[in-house]
Amino acid sequence: MKTRLLEFDYMRAVAIILIVLGHSVYNSGKGFPLLLENLLRGGTAVFVFISGFFLHAIFAQRFEYRRFMLTKFKNVYVPFLVVSLVGLVALVSIWVFRDHFPAAKVGMNVFHTVKNFYVLYPHWYIPFIMVVFLLTPVFLAYLKLPIGQQLFLLAMLSVLAVFVHRPHGNANVMHSIAYYVPYYLLGMLYSQYQPWFLRHKKGILVVSVMSVIIALIGQTYIWVWVGNSHKDFFEFRGVDLQFIQKLGLCFILLAICQYWARAKTEIHQLKEIGNISFAIFFIHPLFTLLINVVSPLIGLKKISGGVFISMGMTAVMFLIMFYGSIYATRMIRAAWPGKSRWLIGA
Repeated sequence: MKTRLLEFDYMRAVAIILIVLGHSVYNSGKGFPLLLENLLRGGTAVFVFISGFFLHAIFAQRFEYRRFMLTKFKNVYVPFLVVSLVGLVALVSIWVFRDHFPAAKVGMNVFHTVKNFYVLYPHWYIPFIMVVFLLTPVFLAYLKLPIGQQLFLLAMLSVLAVFVHRPHGNANVMHSIAYYVPYYLLGMLYSQYQPWFLRHKKGILVVSVMSVIIALIGQTYIWVWVGNSHKDFFEFRGVDLQFIQKLGLCFILLAICQYWARAKTEIHQLKEIGNISFAIFFIHPLFTLLINVVSPLIGLKKISGGVFISMGMTAVMFLIMFYGSIYATRMIRAAWPGKSRWLIGA
């Protein structure tokens, strides 16, 4: 049991690293390597897979809906509101003191910022996952179905996902659910049938690696598309290869984390990152905002260039956002040891 949970601590860490890397890409489509960008984007799918795993592994056996939702409200939604308020105050301050917008324009900006129920762009995930949590009785019913029906529903929902793609701005929660629910179901099935998955681990890993390679090549060199595909629900834009790629990546990352978890010594830094992954997720867009404000003040403008400049600037952005979030989390936890989970989710 210890190894199983440790591998998911590591996987949470890898997932949040992937997410922040995806948000750090500099000169997207104009210098940054397209194949690498297509690999880095869409790391949220790994988070959804992990959430599905824990629904069955931890909550399904002794599920109490009211207690479950209260816990999620406290640990997920309240810190989302707190960090969103900080972000909104920062944005309003920028509009008032730097841009000198009149009150009416500030008010309109506030309205357009919050109308989709999130303030900072990566935080679209929270309204989405809260609705997923609300639908938990439906997912628990899915777990009780015969395996044939489970696989049929997973296949049908996956076909739907590859054609609906992701919503514009990730603002339509039900559209996001249509896209991401197969990852959630797959995480649940992995927990429910873990012995089978472990027996067939090598074959699954081979298929996963091939899926990632083929999807990456197709998205990068044949049906060229940069990063994630966003569109209207009923608009036709072919198959979303990013969806297929990230399905395979879930099992590749899981295999890597299982290997690390079997080692004699724990990777303490990776375990810490996994434990505070939600705090990093909440805080890192504030550093993006800070970079966008500070850069012009110190004379830095958008730097164009090829692969080396784009990769170098991406590394700088990642280090600032990722380690800035880690140190901010440590300071907040030290200052409010009993309340930090309410503030930042860790």
